[in-house]
Amino acid sequence: MGIGITLCLSIMPILTLPIVSAWADEPTWLFTIPKAECLGKDQYNIGFVYADFGIAENLELGIHGLKYAMPGSDFALGVSLIPMASPYIVASYGVGRQKGKLHLGIKAAPYIFFAGFETPISNKAKFIAEFTNGMSAGVRIFPSQKWTLDVFMGFITVEVYRYNYGFGRFYPVPGILFAYSGKL
Repeated sequence: MGIGITLCLSIMPILTLPIVSAWADEPTWLFTIPKAECLGKDQYNIGFVYADFGIAENLELGIHGLKYAMPGSDFALGVSLIPMASPYIVASYGVGRQKGKLHLGIKAAPYIFFAGFETPISNKAKFIAEFTNGMSAGVRIFPSQKWTLDVFMGFITVEVYRYNYGFGRFYPVPGILFAYSGKL
């Protein structure tokens, strides 16, 4: 209960900041969950842990699996390879005045339901939070137009992908990811 209240209290001030920003190219995934957007044809994300390519309009293939974004909508269908091959559907919705987005989805396995939230905190950074088999929160930093750096902390359960939440069962895991986004 204390973690949820702390997260809500930390997100509320961010949602009220008047920030206008032009975002650089970035991955079509948060830290571990997909967004409902795909790379365009001949676009790519390369980095740690990224190797995703736009093979056709609204269709990407790579280390994260295969994802198809339905044209003219905020929905995508996919099959992820990490952590295990599993079909999923995800929807992304605009939230608040600050170009924040809420990403909600279901997956056959391993974690059934997932959610993510992202919102700008400056012209060069976004706050990101995720809920899967635990919770992750951190920032996506844009050091230059085509580069992203993700720094986050995840709190995951060692009871692999079970929704048996008790405070003594989560362990902190730090994470750093980076990606270069470009066009072939």
